[in-house]
Amino acid sequence: MTLAQRPVRTTWLLLLSCVAATQVSAACAADWKVHEVQPQLQTTALTDEDADADADDPAFYVDAVDVDKSLVVAAVKNGGVRVYAFDGSLVQTILPIEDSRINNVDIIYDFDLGDGSSADLVLAADRGLDIIRVYRIDTSAKEPLTEITASDAARAFPKRHSTDGLTEEDNPVDDQATVYGLTAWHDKKLGKAWVVGTQRHQPVVGVFSLEAREGGTVRAVFDHSFSVPTEHKGQDLWQESEEDPLADFSPQFEGLVIDRVTGTIYAGQEDVGIWTVPVSGGTPLLAYETRGSETSPFFNPDSVITRDVEGLSIYYASTGTRYLLASSQGSAHGEAPVVADPPFDDSFAVFRIGDPLELLGAFRVIATGDIDAVQESDGDDVISVALPGFPNGVFVTQDGYAGDLNGLDGETDSTNFKFVDWAAIANSFDPPLEITPSEWNPRD
Repeated sequence: MTLAQRPVRTTWLLLLSCVAATQVSAACAADWKVHEVQPQLQTTALTDEDADADADDPAFYVDAVDVDKSLVVAAVKNGGVRVYAFDGSLVQTILPIEDSRINNVDIIYDFDLGDGSSADLVLAADRGLDIIRVYRIDTSAKEPLTEITASDAARAFPKRHSTDGLTEEDNPVDDQATVYGLTAWHDKKLGKAWVVGTQRHQPVVGVFSLEAREGGTVRAVFDHSFSVPTEHKGQDLWQESEEDPLADFSPQFEGLVIDRVTGTIYAGQEDVGIWTVPVSGGTPLLAYETRGSETSPFFNPDSVITRDVEGLSIYYASTGTRYLLASSQGSAHGEAPVVADPPFDDSFAVFRIGDPLELLGAFRVIATGDIDAVQESDGDDVISVALPGFPNGVFVTQDGYAGDLNGLDGETDSTNFKFVDWAAIANSFDPPLEITPSEWNPRD
């Protein structure tokens, strides 16, 4: 594997007036409106008492035969994997093996197992052991997920960049510069199943392909990687500070999604912004910056995404319109020191996918009844398919502070997932976003 840095070309969205949709001027950003939407339901909160589970990244699974058997599969870090129905009820718990930590998950449909059969798969980034895990889905079973990771599956990232960004060195698993974010896509035209994983603490994204092995097992095999500079606009991304969050940076990526129409990877470098690159390889382009930091050489007051940019997901309308959703996580909560950047914290920016991305607005998930608001979302997913209880499609997001415990000071860890009717999001915009339920098949 080589992690040598490739040439990087940066493209910027035009800075236009406040009424333009492609970017927001400084005055616009200061007056940025975030639409408020209410969740329809939530899962039971996860705490340290629940096998040390910590909700992170969800992914939708649509059953090919009976849509009512569709599922939400979710990474819960030290707690392994949880599988939920669309009423928020728990279907299955998969506890991790020793030292395992499941960080992100995604779905592959109709993968050829090499014996004449095919299977739908869950792919999971095991950050603790640096392995891409594979689970087979069978909704006719009481417990629908069964692990089929091949015994000869290799580490995702056996090497890492040194802090000078110029050389490589061995990467001990214990240092946790391991597989972190993850997305997947089955390119049926080319007959290739791609898995993309980011490397924690590193400016690196690895691209893998799935390979069927004997006995119905599957492994991820390294194909290629891309990396980006560890300095941005004069800011050293290796710079760390435990006392001042405005001076604390990292070059790492996490949030990922692949556009199933174009095969383009959208990769969120947490402190810098959203990069694009073809899944088959190419030069990464910076499509949208975060706001950076007011005390840093890198400060972009025109952006509406605060550090960190986190979960990325795509809504596919039957008309061909595609919306990219990006979590503007922020770090306004938890134990001190924290930094608030209202109104951009705890929101989700929405872009119309095109060249360039067209910024349409943002929304946040607020409290309603006995369901609390969403703060500091790590991961989300969105789908236009009509699913049980959600005839208009659905958005699911992790909530970093389920129950808003202790004034959001982080002393008691409690996380869960909120479900939002897509129509509630779409109709909060003016003009409304498209709502096209039942028309898009994720298997195509």
